[in-house]
Amino acid sequence: MIIMNKKSWLVVIAAALLLFFGAQGASLRQERSNLNAQLAEEMMGNKTIEEGSSSKRIAVLTVEGTIMDHGEGSPLKEPLTYDHKGTLRAIEDLKKDNNVKGLILEVNSPGGGTFESVELYRALRSLKEEKKIPIYVSMKKMAASGGYMISMAGDKIFADTETMTGSIGVIASAYNVKDLMDKYGVKVETFKTGDHKDMLSPYRSVTDEERNMMKDLLNDSYQEFLKIVEEGRHMKEDDVKPLADGRIYSARQAKDKHLIDELGYRKDAIAALKKDYNLEGAKVYQVKPSQVNRLVHFFKRFSLGISLQKLMRGNGLSDDLQAVQTLSKQLGSPRPYYLYGGE
Repeated sequence: MIIMNKKSWLVVIAAALLLFFGAQGASLRQERSNLNAQLAEEMMGNKTIEEGSSSKRIAVLTVEGTIMDHGEGSPLKEPLTYDHKGTLRAIEDLKKDNNVKGLILEVNSPGGGTFESVELYRALRSLKEEKKIPIYVSMKKMAASGGYMISMAGDKIFADTETMTGSIGVIASAYNVKDLMDKYGVKVETFKTGDHKDMLSPYRSVTDEERNMMKDLLNDSYQEFLKIVEEGRHMKEDDVKPLADGRIYSARQAKDKHLIDELGYRKDAIAALKKDYNLEGAKVYQVKPSQVNRLVHFFKRFSLGISLQKLMRGNGLSDDLQAVQTLSKQLGSPRPYYLYGGE
């Protein structure tokens, strides 16, 4: 249910009057566009950061939390703050808004899934190229791995002195409950058409051959990451690769290594964008992607937490086996991540 305040209703009435009288002429059409944009902001709950002209606006899009689609992957690390589909929809909406002249991408993320991170990066690049608008990045506490990747869509990157960034690399983890099952004499009979069909199964150990196969698989994603950094930072592969061993950098270290441009806060990024692109007097507002499936995701995490607690407490054979079964279903298939700190 959307609750509209007095200001919101005034915007609705003004927009309706313009439509009713069939506004004609360039000035009236522009006014209608401005009012429609303001109405959209009110309906979406977007917050004004700096007052200014609605005919030239700077949007602030915040990516906070693990970059994951909540409909898949591990629920262990997915926070309730990031909505992948909602963020992609918000970017598409920005493409349709002719009054948006620039974007501040605010990043506070340790990264996430390889698929989602690349998808978000490409969406941001598409926005910049189709609308021909600048994107300035403001890094908060952390913009690591996939969080650093999406920052490569920016024309200029700002980070606070305490920001942690970098972690250029790929990681994948697989749970192994074989020892626990052996403890109780439980065996899983697996029928497969190939030796590696159950690779990374939680019911058996990984072979050396499979470890090498996984390294080759992760290397494809790693090469994609390197390419994106090379393009985003205008660097050669020989300059990027020594920095891309997964390590984390402070903002000062990142600046020295040309991984970011400036030390500063969001307000500094906004001021620089206005100055560099003649956007003085522009309205600055926060884009608010809708948060979906948050309660479902919360209970998913809560249920998994209970399963882990049962395993740690060790309440006997029945509880342990039930917990193993629940974990197997909820953890899903292992997958690669652009994520600082692991899965």
